[in-house]
Amino acid sequence: MSAGAGTDHFRNQNQNQTPALPTAAAIADAGRRAEWQDPVDFARRALGVTLWQRQQETLRAVAESRRVAVKSGNGLGKDFTAAVAMLWYLSQHDPAIVLSTAPTFRQVRHLLWRQVRALYRRGAAQLGGKMLDTRWELSDDRYAMGLSADGADQFQGFHCENMFIVVDEAEGVSEAIFEAVETLMTSAQPKLLLLGNPTRAQGAFHRAFHQESSIYRTITMSALESPNVRAGRVVIPGLTTAEWVAERAAIWGADSRLYRSRVLGEFPEQDEGSLLSIAQIDAAAGGGDGNATARALDNFWSGWGLSFAKLPAVTTPVVIAVDVARFGGSSSVILVRQGDAVADMQVFNGMDTAVLKGRIVIAARKWMPDSVVVDGIGVGGPVVDDLKHDGIAVHEFNGAGTPHDPKTYANRRAEGYAALQKLFHAGKIRIPRDPGLMQELATLRQTNDRLGRLLMESKVDMRLRGIRSPDKADALMMAFADRPADSL
Repeated sequence: MSAGAGTDHFRNQNQNQTPALPTAAAIADAGRRAEWQDPVDFARRALGVTLWQRQQETLRAVAESRRVAVKSGNGLGKDFTAAVAMLWYLSQHDPAIVLSTAPTFRQVRHLLWRQVRALYRRGAAQLGGKMLDTRWELSDDRYAMGLSADGADQFQGFHCENMFIVVDEAEGVSEAIFEAVETLMTSAQPKLLLLGNPTRAQGAFHRAFHQESSIYRTITMSALESPNVRAGRVVIPGLTTAEWVAERAAIWGADSRLYRSRVLGEFPEQDEGSLLSIAQIDAAAGGGDGNATARALDNFWSGWGLSFAKLPAVTTPVVIAVDVARFGGSSSVILVRQGDAVADMQVFNGMDTAVLKGRIVIAARKWMPDSVVVDGIGVGGPVVDDLKHDGIAVHEFNGAGTPHDPKTYANRRAEGYAALQKLFHAGKIRIPRDPGLMQELATLRQTNDRLGRLLMESKVDMRLRGIRSPDKADALMMAFADRPADSL
């Protein structure tokens, strides 16, 4: 008998054998999974806990949706809810991997996993497996564990068809960690739960409720909705009380940033020192409480992309502004301003400056601009020289240069952004609903130098905060930088 024939012989024998009967443990596990399909029922029957409305909503959202984001005031049980979700998910899926993270490992261990361990003890006999400090293991391919967020490499090497990732205190987790988390979302059936206090009007957690809200199921936990606050007495021990809410209103003020985020579970309008508020940016993009012109432009720009075919009625002047980059995390941007609106925006990554110059020439022939403004610092210098050689009138913008008003502004970049800020405040600018541009505008901060003059946060300091270079925002600023003051 040949080797191949022998293999077929034994394969046929195996196919004729009666499949092994499932073990009693496997039958019991399958029965429990069928019984606990609803995570709220799981919490009540397996763990013996009562959940309030927003906690129940969160658990069912996790069961139904791929991505869920929860912003919460203080003392409303968001960590408790996440712990229930983790125990439920692993109980329901086989194989499965559940990963949790937070800004520090102390938070991983002492906040979320403290809740996980306490809840596990309530139903250990039914849940089974082995519970450790930050790991619960049911089998080699079915486990949950906590990871610190001090390095993106910790998220490498996890592969499973069923993945559930929980990001706790998400407002404090870096962009690098969120990028690592996104690599895990490529599995067959991934789920992502973000939880945090809405303290910052920027970052990945903020984007989940704004620019990326179309892909998230979003939930807000307000202390004013707490059963204890509504009843005026303790209905569920451990939740925020009416007395605490009243104290915070008296100490912080009901219109303060702290009250807004820590009590109401709402993001601040803008971070301290921010150039623009989210509401101003949203209105300029045709959303929020914008005026009739903004709404009309929003209709023009429905189905937006990187280019916009229809333009607002005001069409002059036409300005092409170019922010130049070559390699790394920065992008080159060619932005066209037509009157008060952005008419076109092209973004290029890793493009050679000679090729970029050709793109600028093409744009100039198409739009016939009144002026072309190019960032002439660093790699932008050769682009300026080449354009001038081709006979194109170029205005070289030097952000570090002397401003028109040196008593008020530290440099031209600060002065240019101050002019842009006035346009947003007055509602006299229209931008595309581009998530990247809107996020860059929201992250810009202004400060003062030692002479008290206005100064924009440096790109070095932005990188230290985990914020990439605001290339689109810089191009927008340059396009409007020399607008006559009497038109603001």
